[in-house]
Amino acid sequence: MDTAYKHFSHAHNLVIHQAHEAEKMSCSGCNSLVMGTIYVCWQCKFVLHEQCFRATRSLKHPSHPSHPLTLVPYPTYPSNSFYCNSCKHTGNGLSYSCSDCEFDLHIHCAQSVSYVYAPNSVPNPITNIQYSSLASNMPEGILSASDIEHIKRNQERLEIATEEYRIAALRRKYILDSI
Repeated sequence: MDTAYKHFSHAHNLVIHQAHEAEKMSCSGCNSLVMGTIYVCWQCKFVLHEQCFRATRSLKHPSHPSHPLTLVPYPTYPSNSFYCNSCKHTGNGLSYSCSDCEFDLHIHCAQSVSYVYAPNSVPNPITNIQYSSLASNMPEGILSASDIEHIKRNQERLEIATEEYRIAALRRKYILDSI
């Protein structure tokens, strides 16, 4: 009989399994394809990479030195997703979170130290550049028309994501204030 393991993010016991490329399973924690040692609940088809399974429940991260980040099993926001302050993409699995500051990191982003800045903290000169001004200040011929269009689309996506994040934060604040 297989040894059973518990993980805080899942109600059932998990067993160790060696996943092969042909199995095409995704980690329930980070949504990446899994290979090698994984922890599985066959009943629910719940799967965790070894890295996600062994992730510490709390950590101090250089990108958010004011508070420790807590590993949460799923987003606590009404949208059922979170906005990663590192890679700027949304996620819906395991994340490191600071509920005081609404600061979130994908589990893999938190485990790879990078330059991430919390909202209203030290500005990141790369992310604070306006893409449209970047494109207009480039010497002629450096960027093609498709490059400029791509930059403008990314600027629009960033503005939409920022607004969605702001609205979700206001909703959370309203819910917490009404409790």
